[in-house]
Amino acid sequence: MSDKDLICSFCSLSKSQTNLLVAGQDAHICDSCIEQAYGIIIEESKRNDNLKEEEELTIAKPKEIKLFLDDYVIGQDHTKKNSLCSCLQSL
Repeated sequence: MSDKDLICSFCSLSKSQTNLLVAGQDAHICDSCIEQAYGIIIEESKRNDNLKEEEELTIAKPKEIKLFLDDYVIGQDHTKKNSLCSCLQSL
């Protein structure tokens, strides 16, 4: 196959219609398709990062927080309850 016959395997532009045509083993990709693919990768990466952050931001119920504190703080139930109320009001 001559250089003139090479086309992008994604958008079918010929080599003469592109600035760059990268050759793989069984396919070719032009600079425009590379840029578009890169943009898709960036957007998907941002979307995945946002999903991870949302999963990490789960708020425990007050009873769960108190049970957690009970494992580390002996007594002081009044302080634990007041601290929970203050935290919930700031949300």
